[in-house]
Amino acid sequence: MSQSPAFRPLPFLAEAHAETLPGPRLQKLRRAALQARERFVQEGPVAAVATCELVTFPYPSLFAFSGAASSPAPYVMMTHRMQVVQFVDAKGERRTLLFNPSDYERGQAAPFYRSLRERYGAFVSDKVMSTQHGTVQSHLASLGLTPGDVDFLAFDHLHIQDLRGWLGGDGLSAYFPRAKLLVQRAEWEMVKDLHPMQSVWFVPGGADIPEERVVLLDGDTWLGTGAAILSTPGHTRGNMSLAVATSREVFVTSENGVATESYTPLLSAIPGVRRFAEHMGWEVVLNGNSREDSLLQYSSMVVEKLFAGPSAVEGAFVNFHPSSLLTSHLLAPGLSPTIILPAPNFGDVRPTPASRRAA
Repeated sequence: MSQSPAFRPLPFLAEAHAETLPGPRLQKLRRAALQARERFVQEGPVAAVATCELVTFPYPSLFAFSGAASSPAPYVMMTHRMQVVQFVDAKGERRTLLFNPSDYERGQAAPFYRSLRERYGAFVSDKVMSTQHGTVQSHLASLGLTPGDVDFLAFDHLHIQDLRGWLGGDGLSAYFPRAKLLVQRAEWEMVKDLHPMQSVWFVPGGADIPEERVVLLDGDTWLGTGAAILSTPGHTRGNMSLAVATSREVFVTSENGVATESYTPLLSAIPGVRRFAEHMGWEVVLNGNSREDSLLQYSSMVVEKLFAGPSAVEGAFVNFHPSSLLTSHLLAPGLSPTIILPAPNFGDVRPTPASRRAA
């Protein structure tokens, strides 16, 4: 494994995570999330962040809102997005992180999407059920960045990811010459030895990259000014979320929820979601395609909700921006989002001195 950069742990959260009983753990996490947020904001805003749309794709409606939505459509449509984040690290250097830079063409090899493609055929899969908005490569070029400008890659979880094209392995050369993968230790250990119920969502061999390109994280991590990784286990064992502070607000990104309203389901106009939340007494509705750690996922979503806080644009909604965003589509009647918050862009992304010196 690669030597860990000079990252700091976020305060307060680790002790709450250590509580073994799920009920008391949730209560401790509520307090810790608010305390950690306050400390996080005090250090100031991130240097820059840009949001880039990659691809719109189908996803089972049954999972998107844990079975709450009452539409007959078998699939919702979601738009996967990448954040390009630049932050100043402990040494005063501006660093570049790509969060969720999915190589979606290689990701089609995951068994679930491979079988979907076999069922509907290439034309329907590529031209009707999905829309490509841009690639990681094209978005970086439009921002004036080269592959050598990227210091870190990270994903909220490793479902549908094939890392080999970006970081090398299996005879492939690395597209990003300097970048290291930031990943929770629990996620990395899991993906190396999957349970059969997990493997349908993972690209076979997708994590077979050189070990020196991997930086293992153990819990909540402060990357630099205005940028942090929250440990949010549940959707997968090593799930994590990006938290960013701008001068206006804090926002959180992951795939724990498919829409902002997943965190305020009583405000949802999607048929069935509000009634389900009221009946169950839930304050959040899970993106539930993996059930092994649902209690953890619920608590993680509460942490995301409290850490993000309310939107500066629509104060009744949480400032959560899904990495794969529920999207209106003719093939998904009754499954349009109640609200879409503006993409959380801030500052100017630019090449960094550190990357130029390395080049």
